[in-house]
Order: sequence, then C-alpha cells, then structure tokens
Amino acid sequence: MFPNLIWCAALVALLVALTFGVRAIGRPVLTVAVVHNAIWAGALALIGTNLIDYKTSSTLAWATLATGLVAFNAGAAIISMLLARGRPIRARGWLRTRPTYLTTRPLFFVALGLYAAAFLTYLVSLQLRFGLATILEHPSIIRRAGQHGGVSYLESMPLPARLLLYLGPVLFAILAYGPALDRPFKLPTRIVGLVVVAGTMAALLQRSNLFIAILLVCALYISRPYTERQVAPENTRRGHLAALWARAPRPVRLVASVALLGIVALAAFQGVGGALGKSGQQAIWSGAVSQPLERTGLTAPFQYYTAGTVAFLQMVDATEVQPRKDYDPEPQTWGASTFGLVLKAVPGVPHVDPISPFIDTGVMTNVYTWLAPYYQDLRLGGVLIGSLLYAMLAGWLFIRRNESQTMFWIQAALLATVFLAPFATRLNSALVVTMIVYVAALSLATRWLASRALNRGVLAADLAPEHQEAGRSER
Repeated sequence: MFPNLIWCAALVALLVALTFGVRAIGRPVLTVAVVHNAIWAGALALIGTNLIDYKTSSTLAWATLATGLVAFNAGAAIISMLLARGRPIRARGWLRTRPTYLTTRPLFFVALGLYAAAFLTYLVSLQLRFGLATILEHPSIIRRAGQHGGVSYLESMPLPARLLLYLGPVLFAILAYGPALDRPFKLPTRIVGLVVVAGTMAALLQRSNLFIAILLVCALYISRPYTERQVAPENTRRGHLAALWARAPRPVRLVASVALLGIVALAAFQGVGGALGKSGQQAIWSGAVSQPLERTGLTAPFQYYTAGTVAFLQMVDATEVQPRKDYDPEPQTWGASTFGLVLKAVPGVPHVDPISPFIDTGVMTNVYTWLAPYYQDLRLGGVLIGSLLYAMLAGWLFIRRNESQTMFWIQAALLATVFLAPFATRLNSALVVTMIVYVAALSLATRWLASRALNRGVLAADLAPEHQEAGRSER
C-alpha cells in the first residue's frame, strides 16, 4: 500500500484537472464543481500532512473514492451541456430586479412564532425530564439519553414540534442574507436576531442544525446572481471600512464573507463540541495525533473534517479486501441506505440504522462521507451512479436558479449539502428535506398572498413592487 501522502497528492491533482475540465465544458455549473472539489481537496490535503497518523488503504479503496470524485464532475458537466448549452438561463420578469427575494416580514414573524413555540415545547420537555439546569451543567447527560434502547431527548417531544425546530436554519439564513426579505431589518436588529436564533440551535445540542444554517448562508452568497459592483456614495455616514467594503470587487466580498462564516462555524463547533465532551481527547489518547496538532487545540475539527474520508476507504477495504475483527461490514442494502428517510416513514418497512458503527482509522469515527450510502447500496456502481445523479440534480437547480425565488433557495439548500461531502450525506436527512419544504412553503405563500391581494384590488402599502409584478404574471 502506498502512503496516504502519495494518494492524497494524486487526488488533489485530479480534482484540479477536473475543475479546469468542468470550466471548459460546463461553465454554468462551475460553482457547484468548485465547491465540491475544494472541500474534498482540503480534506485530502490535510490527510496528506500526516498530522493524524491515519491507516493506509488499498488501491481499490482509493480508486473507489476517485470514481466518486470523477463521477460528480462528469455529472455537473453533462447536465450543463444538456440544459444550459453553454449559456446561463436568464431570469424572468420581476426576478431580474430581485432574484433572491424569499418572503415578507409578516410571514417571517409567523415562521418565527412557530419556531419559538417549538423551542418552548423543547424547553418544557427538558424541564420535565432532566431539569433546565442540565443544559448548562451536564449537557452530555441529555445527549446520552436513549443510547441504550431508551427514548432520546428529542424523540420525547411531539413530532410537530420536532419538525418545527428545523425552521431554525431557515430563519438564520433569512436574517443573515439581506435580500431574503421585502424590507430587510437594520443591521443591529439582524445581528441580535442571528445571535438569538443561533443560541436556540446550540441549545438543541445538535451541531448539524447550526452547521446547515451557516452553510445555507454561504450557498446563498456564492450562488447569488452577479450584480453591478456597489459603490459607496459620497458624503456617506458609513465609516472608512464600510466604504472600502462597498467598493471591493464581488469575489473579494464573497471570499471574505465565507471566511467570516467559517470562523463562526469553527467557534460554534468548538463551543458545542466542548460542552458535549467532544474535544478530540479520545483521538489524542489513541496516540495517532501529532504534537503540533495537539498543541493547536484543533484536534476535534481536524478529525471531523478528515476522518470520514479514511473511514470510507477502510470500509471498502474491510468489505472487499481484508475482513477486520474490529469492524463488521454492512451487508449490501440495495437502496435502503440512500432512501432510508423514505423507508423509515413507511410503517412496517424495515430500514437501515442511520447511526453507523465506529471504525478504527487510527482514531475512532463513525462518519463515512456522503459516498457511504451509495457504496452500501450498490458498491462501486452505487458510488458512480449516486455521485453522477447528485451532481446532475445540483447542477440542474443551479443553472435554473434565476427562474424563481423558490428555485434559488432550493438550489442553495442543496448546494449547502455539497459542503458536507467529506462528512456525511444530508440530502436524505429529515433536517435538509424539511428545510427545503419550509423554503418552498414560504416562497409559495408569499406569491399566493401577493396574487390574492392583487386580485381583490387591494394593493397594500407595504407590498413590494416585485410581488405586485409576480401577481400579475400569475393572472
């Protein structure tokens, strides 16, 4: 077996070549390919540093991973050639002026009220079962509830309340992304709202909600249609830094915004993980973590970002190359892993346990990248087909994102899951599916109310011109 460094360097070079290939063949979906390739290249580059002494893997395992990477880029290029024909689809009608508009203030407050009611139900449930002080004093006790056949702390809540808690990422994105509302709140109000919503998601003791919220905001800014560069007006009240920000090229503002959100995500990861006892200490005790990495205090995020890739490679080896005593390979599931959420919702139908077993990669982990369900279903063919179709769906939505605000926000939600490629599949999770439903519901409700008001001949004073035009188009 070759050292991890050689394989990682080869795959990073492959990803660079694939990026230029998509740029030449399928330019309209280049953003989707860049997000996918960059997030994978980052994970591979870190694995190659050997800051964690991960186990080596066979040529077959690395070839299986490479198949998924190539298939995703091929899918993006194919859908671009089939649908876009080299030209991005133009926005229609009122979307040319404000293509990323999602909803109005009144509907936002309705959604906020529903989320607040669900969060209050969550607090009452915790108080009855654990006591509210446990959230601050011993949150790990709450998380461990239900691990041995009992009822978890979230499952003890009514199902409608649990589903409404998934409004958190949508509300966070609306506050963080200014053009999401017809009348955006002032910056101080948005900051306070972001802190409150982020605090409630952290109190759920689930990092996934907060991560998806931040990644959704990143996806919104990345996929936002190009607009003319903003130039700070003369005699402005804004400070010097604000004026420089307004004059900066869009790519600079985009990279800076994503970097800032990345810092927030890292802080949230460290904060919530530390409260739950997930500080990377077990990895350090394994002896696989190098001293330089241990001294940084970033062992946990490093492991979270990189261990899934090695776990997938080890899973392939344990299944097809050499059985292991410490890992029992999952039997081939023939679609049950990929469509687990659907099967779980059907009474009486057996489904795959969404919690994967731990495997020793040098450090223990139970995260296997988003390729794992495809591999468990159809082995190498599943990796090929699953990655190809995922890219085609993401590319199709991205190319058509300017056709409606509903399409724009749905594609952003899907693009947010691409950031999680080295971690786990999220498209088939209740969180992402419910979030997409909420986005579509808010957008369609906004358009329906605008059309209804126009049909009645009532033009509300606070109704945005864009929605008035939307109502006319629907007539």
